[in-house]
Order: sequence, then C-alpha cells, then structure tokens
Amino acid sequence: MEKKEYKFDAFISYRHSDLDKYVAENIHKALENYDLPKNIKEKLQLNGKPIKRVFRDREELPLSSNLEDPIVSALKDSKYLIVICSPRLKDSLWCKKEIETFKKLRGRKNIFCVLVEGEPSDSFPEDVLYDEDEKGKRILVEPLAADVRGTTKKEIKKKIEEEKLRLIASMLNIDYDDLKQRHKQREQRRKMMIVTAIASFLLIFSLYTSIMLIKITSQSKTLKLHQALSLSSDSERYLKKDNRLDAIKSSYEALTKFNKVKMPYTPEAEYALGESLGVYDVGFSFKAIDELQTKGVVDYIKGSEDNKYAAVYDESKTLTLFDTQSLNVIKEYPVDNLFYEESFTFIGNDKLAYITNGNLYIVDAKTGKKLDTIKQSSINLISVISDREGNNIAYIDGKELFIYNVKDKKEICRIETNDKYQKKMYFNYYSEYVFVFTMEDEFNVDKQDKITLHVIDVKEGKEINSTTFDAGYINGISTKDDNVFILLNNILYDSRFNSLVISYNYKNGNTNWTKSYDGRWGKFITRSLPEGSSSVVVANRNNVYVLDQESGNEIHNFNLDNEIINIYSFTDEELYLAFLSNGSVNYLSMISKTSIEYKDKFQFNIEEYIKVIQSKKGFLMLPYNDNRVVLYEEKANKNVKKEDIKLDFISDDSVPLSEENKIKEAYTINNINLVERYFYSKKKDLLFVNYTNGDIAIYNTKDKSLINTLRNVGNVNHYFGKDKYGRTYIGDISDSYILDEDYNKVGHIQGLCKLEKDKVYILHNSKYYSVKIYTLDDLLKEAKEYLK
Repeated sequence: MEKKEYKFDAFISYRHSDLDKYVAENIHKALENYDLPKNIKEKLQLNGKPIKRVFRDREELPLSSNLEDPIVSALKDSKYLIVICSPRLKDSLWCKKEIETFKKLRGRKNIFCVLVEGEPSDSFPEDVLYDEDEKGKRILVEPLAADVRGTTKKEIKKKIEEEKLRLIASMLNIDYDDLKQRHKQREQRRKMMIVTAIASFLLIFSLYTSIMLIKITSQSKTLKLHQALSLSSDSERYLKKDNRLDAIKSSYEALTKFNKVKMPYTPEAEYALGESLGVYDVGFSFKAIDELQTKGVVDYIKGSEDNKYAAVYDESKTLTLFDTQSLNVIKEYPVDNLFYEESFTFIGNDKLAYITNGNLYIVDAKTGKKLDTIKQSSINLISVISDREGNNIAYIDGKELFIYNVKDKKEICRIETNDKYQKKMYFNYYSEYVFVFTMEDEFNVDKQDKITLHVIDVKEGKEINSTTFDAGYINGISTKDDNVFILLNNILYDSRFNSLVISYNYKNGNTNWTKSYDGRWGKFITRSLPEGSSSVVVANRNNVYVLDQESGNEIHNFNLDNEIINIYSFTDEELYLAFLSNGSVNYLSMISKTSIEYKDKFQFNIEEYIKVIQSKKGFLMLPYNDNRVVLYEEKANKNVKKEDIKLDFISDDSVPLSEENKIKEAYTINNINLVERYFYSKKKDLLFVNYTNGDIAIYNTKDKSLINTLRNVGNVNHYFGKDKYGRTYIGDISDSYILDEDYNKVGHIQGLCKLEKDKVYILHNSKYYSVKIYTLDDLLKEAKEYLK
C-alpha cells in the first residue's frame, strides 16, 4: 500500500492568549529547526531536516475565515495535531472544532498535547482524554503529552527545548530514550568544539589586544568622538520610537560622561538633546512626553472618571496604580490570575476597586491605602463596576448581583439570576439602573448562544424587566434617555460570525430596532453627545458605521486603513475621533461626511498600539506586546510665554531668477541642476544654497569657499540673523534651525517668526509665544533635572 504524503508534518492548535501563543510559536520553531543526529538520519535514510513544515494559525477567530476553508484543508494535509493545553483552551470553540475535525480525520493516536499551565484534568480537551472501546463505551485514556510548565517565559522556553524530543520521537516513530541520549552526545561534542574554538580565539585575541592597546591609546580621542556620535544617533532613534526618557539619557551622556568616560562635545549631541527635551515646544501636537514601565507585558488599562489616575495590570500579576500627569506610581498590588478586564475598576474620581483571592478591595486612588474589604466565599467573584459619581458599585458573586454603597459601606440589595454565566455589567449614564448580561450556557456548540439582559432599578433594588438576544458576546453599550444601544457579536453554526446593534427601551422592555452586520465583528459602540444630534456609531476592525438613533438606518460609513483601537465622541459637535493601531488618528465628521487624518496633530510613532485611554491632558497608549504605557500630551516648555502682539510674516529671501546666473558663474556649486533656491545673510557675507532634497550648502561670499553642508533641513528660504551668543538662525515658517559658529546644526524650532538677542517668537494657531534662547549649559541643567 502506497504511503500517504502530507503537506504538513503537524498542525498546532492553540488558544490566542499571550502565554499559549508564546508556547505555540516556540514549539513551531523548535520542530522545524531541529535536525537529527547523523547516525539516526542514516538509520532512517532521511535527507535534510526530518520535520519540514508545521502549520500554525496566526489569526484570532474574528479575523479568520470559515473553518471549512483554509483550516480544514490544513488539518486534512497534516499528519499530526499538536494541542497547546491550558485552562483557557476549553473556552475556545475554534480549538474544539479543530480537535474534533482532526480526530475524525486521523484518530486520537495522532494527537499530542503540550501542557503549558494548570493540571492535565483542567487543561486537556475531553476529545483527547476520552475514547470509545469496541462496544462504544467512553473510556479514559492517557494522551502523549509534553510538560513545559514554568513560572517564567525563560523557564518555559528551556523546557520546550527539552520536551521537543518527546514530540519528535513520536512523530518519527523512534525510541525517545535513544534519541535523547544521541542528542545529549551530540551536544557534548558541540560544546567541546566550542570550548576549543574559544580557547584558540582567546589566545589570538590576547595577542591582538596587546597590539591594539597601543593604537587605542593614541586614537582614544577619535573613539570617544565616535561614541558621542553614536549616542547622539541613538537619541534620535529613541525619540522616533517615542522613548523620550532614553533619548534624553543618550544625548545627555554624549555631552557629559558615558560609562564614566568623559565625552567630547559634538553639535549632533547638542541638537539631539534640545530635540529630546522639546525646549522650543509650545504644544504644536500630541507627542510622547513620558512613559511608565511595568514588570511584565501590559494586559489591561483603565482610568478614573476625571482621567487623573489610571491602573494597569501586567503579566507579572501586578496591578499598578499611578498618576496620569506625572506617571508616578502610587501603589502596586499583587493580584493573582486577573483574566478579566472587569476585575478592576475606578470608583468615580478617587477610588479603585479590584478583585483577588475571592475578595473585593477598595483603595484610595491618591494614596493607595486600603479603605474597605468585601469578603466573599465564591470563586466566581470576577466582575465589578462603578457608577460615574462613585457612589455605588455593582459586583457579581456566583449567581447573585450585589449593589453596594461605597460611602456608607453597606449593601443596598442583592438579586439572584438563574443563568450560570455572568458576562458583563454596566450602569446607565445617570446611575439609576444596572444592566446585567448573563448566559445559561457558555459556547454550547449544539445550540444557538443566547444572552439575557437584566435591567435592575438601583433605588428599588429589583429587576424591572429582561430580554434575551441570539448572541454569545457583549462588546459594549451606550445610553440615551430611556434607550440603551447594545453591541453584540455572535458565532454561527458554520463558524461564520456577525455583529448585532440593538436599540432597547429599558423602561418599557421593548426593542426599538435591530441592525445586523454579517461577517463583521463589532468592537466599539458610542453615540453622538451634542444636544440635538442623533447618531450612534459602531466600529469593527477598520470600518465605522454611523446609524440613526431613532430608526437604526445606516447614515454613513467610513473605511479606515488600519485596525481601530478606540473611538471617542466630541461634546460640542457631531464629530468622532478614531484611534488606529498604527498610531494614526482620524477625525470623522458627520457634517461633511469625511474622514481626515491629522498627521502633524498626533505624532504617535510606535509601530503598533493595542489600547488608548484619555489622561488628564492627553492620551495613554499601550504599544503591542510591550511593558510600557506611553503618555502623549500637547505639552509646552515651562518657559514658554504667551505674547499679545502681532508680527509680520517672515519674508522669502530667495534671490530673483535674474541673479541666479551671476551666482552660478561666481561659485563652484556641486549638483547645480538640483538647486531649489539661493538666499543671502543680511550682510551678504554668507550664501545659502537650498537643494531639492532638503540639503543646504553654506558659502563664504568673500572667497567663494564652501563652509559646510547641512543634511535634510527641508525647504529653507529665510535668514533670521544671529543671537547674542553668535549663533545663526535660518528657516521658514514651518521649520527653522540654529547653527553654531562653525555652521553646524545645534537646534530646531517649529513656527519661528522672529529672533531677538536672547529670545525667539513662535507662531502657533494665530497666537504668538516667546521662549528664551537655550545655551548648552541650559540644556544640560534641564536634562539633569529630568533624569532625576
């Protein structure tokens, strides 16, 4: 019988959470990169690597297509199925279907488990744990499994390197102990070769070092100069990645000491320090001001009602409370296994509530001190919310909903629901009602998922009505008057999905209208806030749908070029602000029906973001898979002063075309065909040649010699003059530059419109500001204070 050829040696099925994904990625690499010891390869008559292709689905369910399309095809073409097992796996309908499908295709014996967290009984899927005997009776079996559990990712990765041999031996039908022993012998030989090579290298290197020490001593000045330039370059690179702290640190070290070695002065370092400090910044745009670093990758972030405080939960199982303006940490709380974003919340402006170990704690947001503890016995205590004013909180313990008055520290009421699973809770805008969403069965593959909405009257302490929707996920609500606009999502039997928008009158219990979007997974919902406006918007991956509040009819839709991570409503006009994962921000106008991206207004430069919330004066952004929270603000320098003056527009000093031929005859100008314009200093002792690529060549008009060439300064056409320190200022209304006595760039100013001896005037939004001129000593003093 001819042996079947498979396109993939294995298919990896996993839950799309951080830890499970991390293990899946490393298992994938370990299998495809492994090569057998030579003697085993010869015995098996194998050429090349034994495991050539492994399939791993990289996308979340809402971004994937029909399971019957590429996934089933890959399962059919795979010889083995590797299941990444954790307690979260059972919540994944997608993984369950993959396992069921493969078991029907290839049987249970070709399924291997990799245990990443929890115990086998809690983590292994039932389709792998159980099989049927000849009589059809269900029996417990022990699957082939690799155990890679660890307390840190580093420990887990080390175990993957050890346990990969167990998987490879089973996939190639060879003895595991034999493979392990041969692998160990090969590693010992490899290490011996490395030790021998290192010993030889050290001998040669010691001779080489003796020679180089002589050269280094004579060239130390050059090496220090290169180090200073490298630090300056690092500073600019950090700033472009919105890491202002490291940008300031690198440029400061380039001008002072690096690793206790005094650095030589370079104009590049002075320029980088001025840029990273933003000394001439009058608040043109939202820029990275500071960042908060956590111990692990950040999972969730929430802010207080007035945006003065925020809290983040990271993978080190730490909840960090901090001030959003200074980013000073107020308190860190160990919070075990916080799998739900609803497990912590701010109570109004000045308190934080969080759940851990079955108890609910309330702390002071300003000091971090514990104010109250609500002890519960149920392990189902996972969800807590607060009203806007911070008077009451609602939390769920098991099947019971509790409403608790924070000020009086007393329970207002408790209401029991019949459903097993509590999904989410929300207060309405005026805090009079609580909306509780529950499910009887969670992710039942045999029947339609249903979510029930319970409307609770806070004052009366009772449920006033309820209704049930055909859906499995609740992603948000927005309320107005007696109506609540609900965003739901649903996974259909054939693995397709859709989103539902429902307008529901929670006073009389009537559904006003329902809007469905097939193949769309809704992420955010909000409504227009100005008086008299009547739109509600729903955002999925990269589309925004605008609906009429009264009828549910679609008024307009916007297609954006990247994934939406949040959307906000303006209070004074019917305008929405959409933040995208690539850092761009779009204004969505319902008046003009247009989407406009203001690149200069929002300078968010990190490659990918996953979350944004408002801070006191700006925005807090979470980069993807990062341990940072980055603060962006329209922050002006502390020495900026608003001026009640009116200045003339700066002139274009470009020489007329009639004079250009004389210049070309008198000067030897490189790349003359690429010259954009010429202009002189006021005394005509300097000639500036501006090229189309943004470079500027500076000539001495007395002897026609080239003094210096500045790279990438842009469209420059005006000479401002010199300050009292003898430095030269050139530019235009957009960007201007400060040049030292050797005509090197040492500073940059946006919007410069006038120069005086000791200060500059800057124009922004038809308003004028003055800033003192910063010397190198001023910059170093500012940086030193910042780095403290």
